Amino acid sequence: MKTPLAWKNLTSSLSKCALAATGVGFAVVLMFMQIGFRNALIDNNIQIFSLFDTRVANLAIVSKARYNISTEQRFPRTRLRQAASLPGVRATCTVSVERGTASVKVEGHAARPLRVIGIQLDDSSFFADKALFERLRSADRQRAALVDTRSKPAYGFARNAEQLRDQQIELNGKALAVVDQFQLGTDFGNDGTLMMSERLHADYFPWRTQTGNPADVVDIGLLQVTRGMEDELARQIQAFAPAQLDVRPTADFISRERRFWARSTPIGKIFMIGTIMGLVVGAIICYQIQFTDISEHMPEFATLKAMGYGPMYFWSVILSQSFYLACLGFLPGTLVSYGLYRLLENSSGLMMSMTWDRLLLVWTLTMLMCITSGILAIRKLFSTDPASLF
Repeated sequence: MKTPLAWKNLTSSLSKCALAATGVGFAVVLMFMQIGFRNALIDNNIQIFSLFDTRVANLAIVSKARYNISTEQRFPRTRLRQAASLPGVRATCTVSVERGTASVKVEGHAARPLRVIGIQLDDSSFFADKALFERLRSADRQRAALVDTRSKPAYGFARNAEQLRDQQIELNGKALAVVDQFQLGTDFGNDGTLMMSERLHADYFPWRTQTGNPADVVDIGLLQVTRGMEDELARQIQAFAPAQLDVRPTADFISRERRFWARSTPIGKIFMIGTIMGLVVGAIICYQIQFTDISEHMPEFATLKAMGYGPMYFWSVILSQSFYLACLGFLPGTLVSYGLYRLLENSSGLMMSMTWDRLLLVWTLTMLMCITSGILAIRKLFSTDPASLF
């Protein structure tokens, strides 16, 4: 039975092993946090689409001037009516969003800006959560709104529905009843969100259009169209007003928004650089750990070389040691990062999701970091003459 030299080298001193794992774990936490912040930026800016079932709402329309979802550019409702008349269009749903002109004041707290979403309530099939549709429709019958549970505490919203109903709340200087809750999340431009029906939304934002009817303009138009006809119908609707409309499958809008925040904004690049810096810091730590370990065990390695063990054996030892080091650092680093994700999600409202693809990404980067540092450290072993050590 072969001696597991790599494992015994790494664990010969438990204090040094713990220190090595801590160093790698620190790098893992750095990478997780940078990736988490970057994806929170991206995910939270497309979270409005999470309210809807994109398998039903499979085509979307926005203004051509709306280069991302956060900008407030609208298109005439008449275009949506034209689209609804086309064969293959089964149903439509409109979404109105106000953020720059919305101010909410909870009794005992200062007025603060927030996002207000108004949704057409004609068809429950558009909603990803049918229970949310029912709560929103019930609130509409009471001329009331729902509040996002992840809105910042500074607004002063009560934490449960019963207490919410007793609060005196004003939206743009007019009394507003808030009777229930939903969950969406904040982003880098919105600290809180109210949701209501489209018709109630029009009452609180009469200035949305110069025609006198705020419902004459739409922020986002969602369409349920026959599957397989998305691209063809998008071209037909686009032809109604090529300079005014941007029409494409909803999944394409989500992908476009992700690309915008990841590639076209400095924040996306900053967090990517932060991830790379975490990788570099971790590689330096791993290199120092493995270089020191090889230096301390150089007489033993030299003896093995003198006994005839070839380069492939030493490669297997060092690379195995790199693998063990990656595992020992990745597991605690992941647990710490998960705890920080939950802490930040609860305190900030940002969606810090540790998905399987992100776990795989950080694990791959951790392995790359440890193996690269092992390859650099092993050069000392190959450059040493065994005879010089005896």
